[in-house]
Amino acid sequence: MINKTYIEPSSLKGMIAKRKLFIWGARHDGYAASHVLKRIGIEQTGFIDSSLSLQGTQAFGYPILLPDDFFDRFSNSNAFILIASGFYIDEISKICREHSFRKINDFLIFGELRNFNYQVDVSGICNLKCISCPRGNYSDHRSPGFMSPQTYEKLILKILKDDPYTGIISLYNWGEPLLNKKLPEIVRLTNQYSLLSAISTNLSLKMDFEAVIAAKPTWFRISNSGWGKNYEITHTGAKWDVFYDNLFKLKKYREKHHPEMIIELFFHIYNHNQDDYIKIKKLCDLLGFTIRYRHAALAPLDNIEKIRDHTPVNAAVDQTRKLQVLKVEEAIKLAESPEEIIRPCYYEDHLWINWDLHVAQCMEWYRPGLNLVEKDFLSVSQEDLIRARNNNDFCKKCKEKGIHRVYCIYGDEKIISLKGSLRDHL
Repeated sequence: MINKTYIEPSSLKGMIAKRKLFIWGARHDGYAASHVLKRIGIEQTGFIDSSLSLQGTQAFGYPILLPDDFFDRFSNSNAFILIASGFYIDEISKICREHSFRKINDFLIFGELRNFNYQVDVSGICNLKCISCPRGNYSDHRSPGFMSPQTYEKLILKILKDDPYTGIISLYNWGEPLLNKKLPEIVRLTNQYSLLSAISTNLSLKMDFEAVIAAKPTWFRISNSGWGKNYEITHTGAKWDVFYDNLFKLKKYREKHHPEMIIELFFHIYNHNQDDYIKIKKLCDLLGFTIRYRHAALAPLDNIEKIRDHTPVNAAVDQTRKLQVLKVEEAIKLAESPEEIIRPCYYEDHLWINWDLHVAQCMEWYRPGLNLVEKDFLSVSQEDLIRARNNNDFCKKCKEKGIHRVYCIYGDEKIISLKGSLRDHL
């Protein structure tokens, strides 16, 4: 459900007054919120984030505090919180209220200021066929192709007109963005319109990507699932030596062109690569990259639904399931629990726009033809997009089954800790 709480920037400044402003969430949504604040002239003091992997680090030069550290030092009399965390808005809001922070008066939810979080798949092609991804485990695909800079600029102008609190555009979803030869121009256009850009890549390509880094994207994520041959098992079709060499090229290109760029390596935990984490962590420390981790998930949600409903799946899906530490059935059971199933859907306020401007039903469901609206993005009004999302039977059925929370379970670091999934490496 899209719940808009539009507040004029001048009014927001008055609400914060002379208090220190902190953004709760030092990842994608938090980066967007930080940039919007800067654009409208509101000064930020720091970030709050419960992820242990981020402690002692900074984002955009701002310190990242653990929640307990923040509440030990600040109260609603001297601090204001803007919640920009994706999966746990309800939990964070509850913590804020427990510390006497009142919604509107002392904290706001960034996602309620804007309508959507925009995910633009500028590439409809991927170079790998990973067994955990629909590129490698799904038979039907949307049409391949690339978004042009001309189309992208029209899209940006519409977004800024319809949704002025937009702060970041993600330039990826199921495709490999580096394959789009016009990606440097697309990144430059994003910067030109005072928006942040996010790129997620497998970085396992025999191509030079220096021009992309020289265009200065804001946030650059690399997916990883192990060291050496372990990496090649689930990054199907990738070569470890190519990936390894590209990591050092990325370090060199960042130092040369864009030292401020945030680089995050995302380690996917399988039962065959748990001991690789410490080597990957040391490599990230050497390169100056932030490492994050999650239980390896099975994508897309179409496959989660099949397993939940006892529908047959293919060999690639079964191979992925055998390698998982957190099994699909266990994740489904946790997602269906009474306390979890009632929680909001992280993806409901996201718009996934395909390279050909079709608007998909959801960024985590894959089947071709499953679109939110019939018209392309440039032809549909913001009001019709909101109406389509708020009156959506597909979303309703997904939430009734608890499927909407499965990937939140996979990303929960508390479950990783409880299961000992990284053994004693943390």
